[in-house]
Amino acid sequence: MPFPPQRVEQEWTVDAPASLVWEVLGHTDRLNRDAGLPSVQVSSFEDEDIGRPVQARLYGLFPLSWVEYPFEWIRGANYSVQRDYTKGPLVRFRGGVEIEPAGTGCRVRMFAELTPRTLLGKLAAPLVGRDTMKKAKAYCAKAIARLRASQADPPAAPGALTAGRANQADGTALRQCARRLGHVTSLDRGIVGCLLRHLDEAGEDEVIRMQPYALAARWRTDPHETLRVFLHATRLGLLSLQWQLMCPNCRVPKGEAETLSGVDKQFHCDTCGITYDANLDRYVELRFRVHPTIRPAEEMVYCFGGPYSAPHILVQHLLRPGDTRECTATLDDEAYRIRTLRSNDSLLLVPGHTGGGDSRPVIYREQGWEEAERSFHPGPFSLAWKNDTQQTIGVVLERLRWDDRAVSAAKVAALQEFRDLFGSEVLAPGLEIGVDSVTILFSDLKESTRLYEESGDAPAYGHVRRHFDFLKERIARHQGAVVKTIGDAVMAVFHQPADGLRCCLAIQRELAAFNASLPDRPPLVVKLGLHHGPAIAINANGLLDYFGRTVNVAARVLRESLGGDLVLVKEYLDDARAGAALAESQASIVAEWTSTLRGLAQPLTLCRIKE
Repeated sequence: MPFPPQRVEQEWTVDAPASLVWEVLGHTDRLNRDAGLPSVQVSSFEDEDIGRPVQARLYGLFPLSWVEYPFEWIRGANYSVQRDYTKGPLVRFRGGVEIEPAGTGCRVRMFAELTPRTLLGKLAAPLVGRDTMKKAKAYCAKAIARLRASQADPPAAPGALTAGRANQADGTALRQCARRLGHVTSLDRGIVGCLLRHLDEAGEDEVIRMQPYALAARWRTDPHETLRVFLHATRLGLLSLQWQLMCPNCRVPKGEAETLSGVDKQFHCDTCGITYDANLDRYVELRFRVHPTIRPAEEMVYCFGGPYSAPHILVQHLLRPGDTRECTATLDDEAYRIRTLRSNDSLLLVPGHTGGGDSRPVIYREQGWEEAERSFHPGPFSLAWKNDTQQTIGVVLERLRWDDRAVSAAKVAALQEFRDLFGSEVLAPGLEIGVDSVTILFSDLKESTRLYEESGDAPAYGHVRRHFDFLKERIARHQGAVVKTIGDAVMAVFHQPADGLRCCLAIQRELAAFNASLPDRPPLVVKLGLHHGPAIAINANGLLDYFGRTVNVAARVLRESLGGDLVLVKEYLDDARAGAALAESQASIVAEWTSTLRGLAQPLTLCRIKE
């Protein structure tokens, strides 16, 4: 028979805001590692169980195995987890952290409830618990100091959030690559320095799956320029590319490919119990790791499923049969979702600004949620959710908006610099992967036939090639990429509609200066057509190409261009940032008409834009 549970607690005050303390203590993988807990091996779920089998070795000697249930948390305030042991000196562990604001800082309470199985467990459990909490407190103080240093003005040299590293960087190799990186004069020297210090000083977990935009936020550097440094550092051997395959529900990497050609059409998430299609917009993300010749780095898991791994989830609760619990959070003016773990049944939460809001409990039954949608008022939010089934379920309240720190495959594939540096990064032959939103530009020369007739083939071809360089430079400047040239025409891609619009306006505005720089050549007139929407990415003769209706429409609206203008479908300007880009420019809509373009069934409202 097991011994009675023993409770261990430690409280302390921290002179830091609760949000900063949550950032530190909510990263349970780093917390467990610095507290001296062992790394873990996680097995697949068994049938429909909500708990997951886990194994570890305490001090590298004593085998432990347990079923770990999903963490429960209210983001920024508290979290807890329960483990039911099948082997070892304990029967059960339940522990967690609570954070409460206190004056200008906050109060932290860490607790553990340990149910011993053996006499050894009874004697050792409180000792190990107190020692672990002592180390966790020290980790908290150290990590907050490092975060504050990185946020100082000016920021201190970036470093790891953890103490000590198993593997040091090879100083000679790092310096050699640093010198080569320094020869790329277009790169920001300050960002290069931040990256080099990070690779030399950071903990192992921080150099394995690096997100350039997340590091740019910490370093307070420009996100795009930071990405450029990472791309060039990869090309020169400092880093390696990692194509992470992200689950659309839990948003945790579920697979990895070293090249785009290694990305498959479908992937399975064991945690969520679903198989999903790859999507270059969201589900294929580019991350980076230090190259092994620079610094060996081994990926070890010390905790899985903690709040750090799901920043989009505000609240996560376990509901046993018949349970009703209160869900509290502060919601912004955007869409959210209530979702059950594993079964993935969803209830949409949409912001509303009229009426008193709906305070009725949301009820989950065997068939799913009783309703499909519920409205809420942005701001403090409270709702009761009830489990009216015979099984224990996990329920989450999560943002639908995707992580803006992610560098998606669709985004990076639309950068000219990426295509120039990594021309071999294409999908496997025959593979077709969707892109939710892509912006396609087609250009062509007006009266190019007469140019060849009047100038001769060789001079005309040279002039056209210079015009290609002119276009490519402006496309790259606006974070786009040339996909291919077709005769005298160019097909280009952008990730954002506003970037494509600004690029087109710059092309028409700067073309006069280009023509003036070549007085012995006939002036060129460029026609432009632009459209955005979903597309399919493919490997076309070793190039990353696109096809689908969006590409067809962009090609068709080009034919409506008279030269010196830009033609697009009016709904293009429904994108807020694209509309703002036009409003901020000297250009305007000079004509608007409805036309049924060749090959399309429905008429479209087109706009001609000129300065």
